[in-house]
Amino acid sequence: MSEGGAIAARAARRAGLAAALLLSSIGGAAEAARPAHSYLRIDGVLGASNDPNHLGWFDVASWTPGQPTADGRATARITLVGAPPQDLAAAIAAHRTLHEALLQDVRAPDGRLVRNVSFWKFVITGLAPAKTSYAVTLQAAHVVCDDYGPAADGGPCAALKVEPHP
Repeated sequence: MSEGGAIAARAARRAGLAAALLLSSIGGAAEAARPAHSYLRIDGVLGASNDPNHLGWFDVASWTPGQPTADGRATARITLVGAPPQDLAAAIAAHRTLHEALLQDVRAPDGRLVRNVSFWKFVITGLAPAKTSYAVTLQAAHVVCDDYGPAADGGPCAALKVEPHP
């Protein structure tokens, strides 16, 4: 390889390394900006979270907004930790309309609130069990989503069909 080719190869390696470091730091910053934990409270259904600030809530492994239903209801797919309690399974089986569910994203270690998502007049459809968790889908007639931080510019709230908070 010529001297010019060797110099170009070293420059390309450095550029690749710099790009990888930049992507890694951006990914790290995004990870740091992401909430550390989410919790879900469903009126009338007792969850098993042992977090002192969320007793009776459900621990959420993950959640993502979904496409609205044909009749315009907002949807969210939520993966809950543990096994579903019997009253939740009964509500799903009966397609019962529930009053409110509140999903909170909090940042660790300080527990600072990052996001509140309120689902009003909703049904829970589907129950997909996994080894240590299960996924459900909420379909809500009304959703209010409040972001408290940098995610307000296009986080999950932007993907939900939401009404402005009064």
